[in-house]
Amino acid sequence: MLEVKNLSKTFGETKALSDVSLKVGRGEMVALIGASGSGKSTLLRHVPGLLTSDKGAGHVAVAGRKIQSDGVLARDARRVRRDVGLVFQQFNLVGRLTVLTNVLLGALGRTALWRAAVSSFSPEDRRLALESLSKVGILDKSGQRASTLSGGQQQRAAIARALVQKASVILADEPIASLDPESSILVMETLSKLNREEGLTVLVSLHQIDYAVLYCPRVVALCCGRVLYDGPGGNLDAEKIQSVYGRCAAGMFGGLNEREAAPAVRLSAPPSGAGLDRGVLNA
Repeated sequence: MLEVKNLSKTFGETKALSDVSLKVGRGEMVALIGASGSGKSTLLRHVPGLLTSDKGAGHVAVAGRKIQSDGVLARDARRVRRDVGLVFQQFNLVGRLTVLTNVLLGALGRTALWRAAVSSFSPEDRRLALESLSKVGILDKSGQRASTLSGGQQQRAAIARALVQKASVILADEPIASLDPESSILVMETLSKLNREEGLTVLVSLHQIDYAVLYCPRVVALCCGRVLYDGPGGNLDAEKIQSVYGRCAAGMFGGLNEREAAPAVRLSAPPSGAGLDRGVLNA
């Protein structure tokens, strides 16, 4: 569903990505982990073409269609981008608009400009928006201003917006970084449910290793712009985590030990069908 091949990106004298290659199959839920500055967000922003690679440096394809190649966006990049729903740490909702209107904005890519200018969405899009809000568990908030929602509710509204977009891929860039443990669980379980029940492909970047292992059967670790690990979360051990995070690992690895696990991990069982075993938390 996603293919990144030999991707490199340089900012000034800093090599943010260095010859990164990654394939994500249809219906996979994959966690992207790594320390701050490892290249996680940079990699995610290349997938929909929000960033372009260095010239002559690889390509990115979504569902078999290239969105960029050798540092140049494809002519139909906007069309390819419609398949990719983006969920950011900052929610990116318009606070003064209702939750329903914010979610309907996911339909802009297929809405005539004059309709979008006056917020005139089709009955079908309105039905889809309400259905999407129900799927993420906040249908009762549809008439409220987005600014009145909690952080976790706003993040679920952002996920509903991606559903209205009819995206087949969801990219979530640290979606729980600013949330409390309870809200983090709700957001991750929402993504996991959509992955299982709707067949959506999900690539989510996380700082929290325990959540990555708990919810994502596959984990990809970046370090200094390179892929250092790509495999089952259950195979992550202290040595591998140390190689990814270096000195930062000591404070981040505790979540993988059940006796010292974060409260969110102790409170949350692996989602049904996720293919995870609690034993991986004792790695």
